[in-house]
Amino acid sequence: MTIFEQHQFKKNLLLEKKHASKVLVEVCSNGTRISISFPGYKAKITEKSIIYDYRVDITKSSIITSLSHANIIIDIYNKIQNGGMSAENLKEVLIEVAQEREIEIEKITARLPYKPSIPNQELLSRIKKAHGDKPYNRNGNSFDLTIEELLLSIKWIVLQEDINYPISQNFEGRKMPFARYLETVFITQNNSHSLEEVIRRALSHSRPNRWKELNYSFLNLIS
Repeated sequence: MTIFEQHQFKKNLLLEKKHASKVLVEVCSNGTRISISFPGYKAKITEKSIIYDYRVDITKSSIITSLSHANIIIDIYNKIQNGGMSAENLKEVLIEVAQEREIEIEKITARLPYKPSIPNQELLSRIKKAHGDKPYNRNGNSFDLTIEELLLSIKWIVLQEDINYPISQNFEGRKMPFARYLETVFITQNNSHSLEEVIRRALSHSRPNRWKELNYSFLNLIS
């Protein structure tokens, strides 16, 4: 919110100057840069509040692109399915991050060994189809995110949900994206639901019903 005030979010929104500001928020140990660009296209002023929409951008090697919940979901899925990452360990880490615990990259990376691989074309085609008429940013899955890049990207992507849908006011906040991320881990170990279903749930503007096969009690740890 301080960043938004410093860069006149409300004024630029009133002037319809979308993405007028871009602010660097993280520099990873490998040089990858994470920025936020705002006001986003969904930003608006309502009778009761301001919708603080912004875009999370990543500059990784020679690639500059934005990241969405869908891109994060695919990266998580690919790490387990094609990279051999432990689903249980990743589940534990995601729950810890959701509780706002300190992100100790070196320790977390040691807990999550895997073989980095770029999502293949078959997987990307499945995701594009799952998006239906909604746009899908393939560039956001044109690489494997390191553990540091993944967790810091998640930090800024889910923060938007907390700002606009505060848990303190009985909204879902970051519980929504973390539910989708944990569902992604779940489907790598259980075939009762599909990756396409998780994507559609992430794109939905409603509050999806919880799966009876998945224990969502981890959401009670988020406040």
